[in-house]
Formats: sequence, structure tokens, C-alpha cells
Amino acid sequence: MPGSLTPTLPDLLKKQIKRVLTYWTQMTVTLGFFGAGIGLTSLYVYTRAIGRLDLFMAAIDSKSALAIWILLVVLTMMAYIFILTATTWLYGVSVSQFDRYHRKHHKIACWLLIPLMIGFGVFTLLGFFYPTQYRASVSVSIIALTTIGALAALFCFKPFRLLICLNTSRTVDGKKIFFLICLAGTLVFTVIAAVFSTSLILNTYVGDDTAEAVKFVALFSWATSVLSLVPTLIFYTTKGDIIRRVAFGCTAAGFLFLVFLLFARGTMTSITYMAAGNLEIRQVTSARFVLDDQLKLEDFDNLQWRTRLHKTNRVEIEAFQLFSFGDVLLLCPEGLLDRKLNAIIRYTKFCIATRNSKVSRKPLRPKYYTRPMPKLTWQEHADRWLERRVDCPGTSMLMPPFSAKKLQPGNIRECR
Repeated sequence: MPGSLTPTLPDLLKKQIKRVLTYWTQMTVTLGFFGAGIGLTSLYVYTRAIGRLDLFMAAIDSKSALAIWILLVVLTMMAYIFILTATTWLYGVSVSQFDRYHRKHHKIACWLLIPLMIGFGVFTLLGFFYPTQYRASVSVSIIALTTIGALAALFCFKPFRLLICLNTSRTVDGKKIFFLICLAGTLVFTVIAAVFSTSLILNTYVGDDTAEAVKFVALFSWATSVLSLVPTLIFYTTKGDIIRRVAFGCTAAGFLFLVFLLFARGTMTSITYMAAGNLEIRQVTSARFVLDDQLKLEDFDNLQWRTRLHKTNRVEIEAFQLFSFGDVLLLCPEGLLDRKLNAIIRYTKFCIATRNSKVSRKPLRPKYYTRPMPKLTWQEHADRWLERRVDCPGTSMLMPPFSAKKLQPGNIRECR
């Protein structure tokens, strides 16, 4: 029978596991080189982002720290890939609703691209060029109506109407209406899911805020939303077993993510910046550091570093750790804590590069702030003075309001 020639899923898994075991050595060596490449590249990107490439060669000597660094960078990249592919998962759900004729999935996937591309365009237009003209509910309604309208326009084409009829029925009944409502809702949610990739692009952008930059980011966001559908499109258009199709889809997703890293300004920098913060390579609080004997008190600006001489005749400064990898340590003044990623590169030349083994870290002393007294207007001062004059008739016209406390002991209680 023809059905008996089709391999089952367990047979396909056994075949793939056997193939993996056969080429296990080659795969582990390739993955090792790939991981080392990611680690070195990401570390280079981070040191370049903070403007201290001179620390890169010294930092790569720490192999154990580099291994943990690679792991966290890869996990952060996987999180970014998951965010960028949120639309492609919902796109796959839309195509999979045509469950009666699996052989037509490649045609259905191509047809559904049209309303999604139009919906992404309206989403980008409203988000970047008309962000304040409409409320959020109005903007979402416009996006939904545009996407549904584009889906309705597909019924003008006979091949698409035929695909709908093959999956439901030729007559308009409750089942067909319910199917179309579910399909339209899934497409609308797919378009709205582009907010995740767009937010990611905006949060990782490190360029200047100009009119040209807005156009570039808008076009890049629209292209990212459209290209994020490619893995699902390849999955449904590729011929072969399911494992082969999944492999092609995952390969396409990885390749598109690399393209995204190349063209998105600041994405790789933001990934390494986030990984450095999670590993405490970059800290967000200041502390007291006692430096080595080679640095003298006259080498520092007292206002910038808040220096003082330690009892061991060594310099003590107040700073925060911007980079610590192995024995390499970069200390920056506390005033740079609030600087953004794209601005801190201008000031890191004033930071101190030293070694962890030669520096002693001391806990930062708590700072106590007094609550500021509310500032009164001249009218409020006059009213308070007049009230004190009424309550304390013994006060002089030339005495300030608080002079009532200096009255005779018998009148102090009444004048308070």
C-alpha cells in the first residue's frame, strides 16, 4: 500500500539519531569552534562599545570566564530569536488551520503573506510617523480593519476561494463563518505581535534621533517583521519529511538572525551589554577601591574620583566597575553611571585600567540625606508672620516670626 511506504516519526527519529552518533566528533569540534567564535566576537564587540579595545587581548586569557560568557551570550541570543520569531509562530498557526488538505499548505502560506505584509505596513506607518495622532485603541482598530480588509480582498481571486471551500464547504454556513473569523483573528494577532520585534529594535538602537534615522528604523522594522515569516514559509514550501523541513526552517531563522545582527545598529552591542550586566562584569553601583602603590594621589582629580589617602599610604577612590574579566579591571568615575551606552564611549578614556589582584574593594558607606524644607512664597511668609502677631501680641513689628519662641516663659506655650 502507498501509505506503508511513508516513514513514521519514530523511524525518522531513529535515523537522525544514528546519523548524529556517526558524525558526533565532527559536530562537537564544529560547535566548539562556533562557540569560541561567538565568545571572542561578543567580547570584542563589548570592549569596542565601551571604547577600550586595549583590554580585549588581556581579557581573552581567562578561559573559564570566557566559557561562562559564551553560555550567557548564547542564551541572550536565543531570547532575542524567540522575540523576533513571535510573528512566525502565529503565521504557522494561521496556515495550520487549513487542516483538510496538507498538500495545499504551500499555496495557502503564499496567499496569507499578502494581508500580513499590508498589516505590517500599516503598523509601521502608525507607530513611527503617527505615534501621537491616535490613541492606542484607535490604532489597533485601524490595523485590525486593514488586515481583515486585505484578507477579504483575497476572495476576489478564484484560487483562494477554492482553497477556502476545500477546507470548509462551498456554501456559506456556520462552520465556514467560524473558520473565517478564527483565520482573521489569527492574522490580526500576527500583525500585532510585530510590536515585540519593533520594541526590540527601538531598545537596541544606539544612533542619533534624526528624521533620516526614523525612516531607516521604520523601514528596517517593517522588513524585519516580513522576513520573520520566512522560516514558516520555508517549512511549508519545502518538500520532504518533517525533520528535513524543520531543519531548513531553523537554518533560515539562524541565517536571518545573523543578517539582523549585521544591519541592526547596536543589537550585538546591547546583547553583550546585557550579558555583562547579568554576570556582574558591568556593575551599576559604585564602591570604594584601594589601588596599588604605583598610583599616587596627585594622579587623580579629587572632585571626579573623591580620593583620599588610605592608612596604608595607598590611594582610595570612589568608582564603579565597568569591565571585569579575569584579572582585568576597568574602574570609572561615579559620574558616568547615568551615561547611556552610546554616550559612555566618549568618557572611558578617563577610566583606570588595573588588575583585580592589585585592588582592594571596600563597601560603600551609606549616605544620609535631610529632607528639604518646603519653600514658601512671600505671601505665605507674610501670612504666617501675621498669624504669629495675632497669637503673640507681645512681639515687636521688627521681630521675625520665629522670635516668638524667645518670649517670656509664661507665654511660650500660647505662642507655639
